[in-house]
Amino acid sequence: MFKPFEQGNQSSSIHDLTLENQLDCVSLYGNLQITKDQAGLKTAHVLQSFVNSIVAELEKQPLPENIQLKSEQEIDNPFL
Repeated sequence: MFKPFEQGNQSSSIHDLTLENQLDCVSLYGNLQITKDQAGLKTAHVLQSFVNSIVAELEKQPLPENIQLKSEQEIDNPFL
């Protein structure tokens, strides 16, 4: 896993859930099923550890009320 909010443009995954790192946000998208078994418990611990690292990083410094995220710009598909 990556350290949240450092060295942007990194990504990791937990099964089909993608964790994407930027300098000003961390995005989580995809699908993650946590089953009621030992494998599900292991998956839940991995997710909990990652979320705990995000919270710890956010708590280290004073934060603004809100930030403005840069909107994604669409680009023309070069294959069309």
